[in-house]
Amino acid sequence: MTILNLDDSKKVTDYQQFVCENPRGQVTQDPLWGELKSNWGHIYVYHETDGKIDAAMSVLTVEAVPGKLLAYVGRGPVADVEDIDLIKSMINEALTALPDNVFLVRMDPEVSYSDALNQKYLDAGFKTRNKQVKHMHGNIQPRKNVVLYYDGRGEGAKPITNEDELMLHFKPKVRNDIRRAFRDGVTVTSGDSEEDIRALFDTYVSMAKSHGITHRPIDYFLRMQKLWAGTGLFRVYLAHYEDQVIASGLGFSYGDEIWYMYAGSYREFGKHNAPAAIQYEMLKWGLELGKVEYDFGGIGEFDNSDGLYKFKHEFAYHDPHAEYIGELDWVIDESGYQEYLKQFE
Repeated sequence: MTILNLDDSKKVTDYQQFVCENPRGQVTQDPLWGELKSNWGHIYVYHETDGKIDAAMSVLTVEAVPGKLLAYVGRGPVADVEDIDLIKSMINEALTALPDNVFLVRMDPEVSYSDALNQKYLDAGFKTRNKQVKHMHGNIQPRKNVVLYYDGRGEGAKPITNEDELMLHFKPKVRNDIRRAFRDGVTVTSGDSEEDIRALFDTYVSMAKSHGITHRPIDYFLRMQKLWAGTGLFRVYLAHYEDQVIASGLGFSYGDEIWYMYAGSYREFGKHNAPAAIQYEMLKWGLELGKVEYDFGGIGEFDNSDGLYKFKHEFAYHDPHAEYIGELDWVIDESGYQEYLKQFE
């Protein structure tokens, strides 16, 4: 087990390549994510077999209670989470390099929940936060997601190998919405330029205001663009109508997955169904790359009482619900941990 030396450019490249190409790789485990989170500390742990990296753990730190640090392994580690000895050894290696005031190491790998895996972590001394957490925002990352599986999972689903099969995977209403968008003259472009990001940001802010929710600042997205532009791992999709951008989407391509992360739209153009056209084009991106999954992101509940589910599920109604293991907490300072949990009550 080794701490990544950020001055060793070859090893950093090897680490990033592993995180990008491993089937369960995640953008949040790429050191670039640590650079994006400029107000967080960061260290990176890896394990090798025969000189090749086969497990990676990106650990970001931030003050989460006064004077104490949360060490967060976002959507990670990229490792066999069934091998708890390996996971614990990676945590122990991380703790040798982390500050002394870390009160918690928290992981939330994107692996399916099971009673057996949950119990395995409890027996190993972890605390877990999954089914007992009832609210979508009771975890750092939502535990319930809508995912389209290109390999044809779920009742009535077939493998998706071309655009016609992709369209047939959707509910009829979605097919009609997409066709309506294109009949109305909506066109969709993709790119990774600063101009693309600024156009996305304008729609993102408009949507946030219409829903009465907060949003990230423009500088966050500009840093993102500078870090990932030209990598092929990041795309911004823009829907245009009469020379104006009216909707947008942003996604990352890591491992077997496209992760749809941010979006925006102008409510006054809602009748043109541009968000549906955006999703169709982004899903085609995953199809072109031979991905296994397209992650629409988190929801609150697996039913139509949840507006996010209602929109996303129409694209993936064949697909099984994606319910993840949740948070696997290695507690170092119990008093700090209990203080931290109060904000999620």
